[in-house]
Amino acid sequence: MSRPLRFGVIGWPLGHTLSPVFQQAALDDLGVAAVYDALPTPPEDLDDRLRAARRGEWRGLNITIPHKLRVAELVDQRTPAAERLGAVNTVDARDGRLIGDNTDVEGFARALTEHGGFDPAGARAVLLGAGGAGRAVAWALADLGVAHLTLANRRRDRADALADALDGQSLGIASRGLDDPALRQELRRAALLVNATSLGMAGGPDPQASPLPPAWLHDGLFVCDIVYRPAETPLLAQARSTGCRVLGGLEMLVLQGAASLERWLGRPAPVGTMMEAARHALAAPGA
Repeated sequence: MSRPLRFGVIGWPLGHTLSPVFQQAALDDLGVAAVYDALPTPPEDLDDRLRAARRGEWRGLNITIPHKLRVAELVDQRTPAAERLGAVNTVDARDGRLIGDNTDVEGFARALTEHGGFDPAGARAVLLGAGGAGRAVAWALADLGVAHLTLANRRRDRADALADALDGQSLGIASRGLDDPALRQELRRAALLVNATSLGMAGGPDPQASPLPPAWLHDGLFVCDIVYRPAETPLLAQARSTGCRVLGGLEMLVLQGAASLERWLGRPAPVGTMMEAARHALAAPGA
């Protein structure tokens, strides 16, 4: 009797992750003999975890904070999506080799357009955060045809680097620091605001914080926060009270995970089952 396939998510810390809930629900729904685990992996243990995947201990891995950029350097091969972003959120382990992919662009684009009902083509957008998730959102917005994108990050040099990476795309680009007063002017002209920082994330470094003063929001903004726990972050609460349309991070999380599953198994993922499992877990007491 063959042993079950093993999948998992690696990150540090991992107390917030919902991936095992909806990925296991999908595997069970598909009738695949497999287990999906949370694998807390501090940075000093990352190389050992990937060596174990090369040995066949793991069939596939999802990658989350803070490992997406480092894993991109450690895999044996990167897909065009991972190469473009310089970040990996999905590892396919086959025949002793690790193939790094990135499904965050696909996950965000589908969440924004299908679940948020927002088409950013021709719009002005502001993106907060220039890490692995921020890179994915920026490329997704470029692919979706935004007219202008303002990138804001606590460290201005990272926003500048992402702006340079997007150079040559058919959109206007500006980069700012998160504390730059000029960012308020950019928001006044914007139709879309996306938070890709960890501010406001339960279990994160500053769970009560919003990345922006409430007065900087206006009711013409569509506000998306890719943080998914809590379901309503401080930013989303401020946005709702201002009259903005909003979208949380759960849909992006599930859709990027569904795309990962499809890479590993070569068959469609049961997105409805995954979304239901994730929403149920997020609504549970103490979640």
